[in-house]
Amino acid sequence: MRPSVRARIPWAQALRLVPTRPARPAPTAPAEPAPWPEESYTTAVDHVIAFLGDEGIDLAGKTAADIGCGDGVMDLGMAARAAPELLVGFDIAPVDIAGLLARARTRGLAAELPANLRFETCGPHHLPAADASFDCLFSWSAFEHVVRPVAVLREMRRILRPDGVLFLQVWPFFHSKHGSHLWDWFPEGFAQLLHEPAAVEAEVRANPGKGPAWTDNLLGAFHELNRVTVDDLQRALLLAGFSVTKLALETETVHIPPELAHLPIRMLAVSGVKLLAVPA
Repeated sequence: MRPSVRARIPWAQALRLVPTRPARPAPTAPAEPAPWPEESYTTAVDHVIAFLGDEGIDLAGKTAADIGCGDGVMDLGMAARAAPELLVGFDIAPVDIAGLLARARTRGLAAELPANLRFETCGPHHLPAADASFDCLFSWSAFEHVVRPVAVLREMRRILRPDGVLFLQVWPFFHSKHGSHLWDWFPEGFAQLLHEPAAVEAEVRANPGKGPAWTDNLLGAFHELNRVTVDDLQRALLLAGFSVTKLALETETVHIPPELAHLPIRMLAVSGVKLLAVPA
């Protein structure tokens, strides 16, 4: 199953992404709670728990942090299922807790945040936590948006305990089939490599799908994506003081357009990665 992509645009914008278009107005908040993203609440949590658990790592009773927590839905699931003593979700934009709980109630979940979960607003390259505060850090579908991953990873290294572990997931890498994040409009893939950004945006806006706000959100992600490959990610981790101990590459069968045949196969075929890293 394809990993979910959480609402992460505010964090990505604050990490000094290279602008390629004028800033867009913020979408108008919907009158009703947005649909419940089951992939974030269940599937993503399953991936993290299983990937850690296969190495004998259990978050029960530990301190954990989600870096770039987006809308906070995944953290609700993680706080309940993994049972950490404390889970802190960090993001540049404050989490809309009232909106989050309103969405949760549509699934019959608790009307209040669990006692072991809190959210904090952070700076672009600073996490408001003391050195060596956490046993585990995780980040899901955030780093494909980060232009300065080394700076962010160094800050993550600072707040992680010397015997702690980092779980990092990236999907999709920019050069992979669905790296545009616009698979609803370009199911054949590679639109970001075959077409100019203006042409891609024109096609999306001509068929807005779920509406202008949804379109603005996805186009914002498209214009803000970085070009990091899996090898670039490893270099960033090493520079930040991490050593990768386990990884799983995500690949898929792709038909390579003739125009892209000159590009390295690993760039086109590796669509994502899950990995564990520890302080070097």
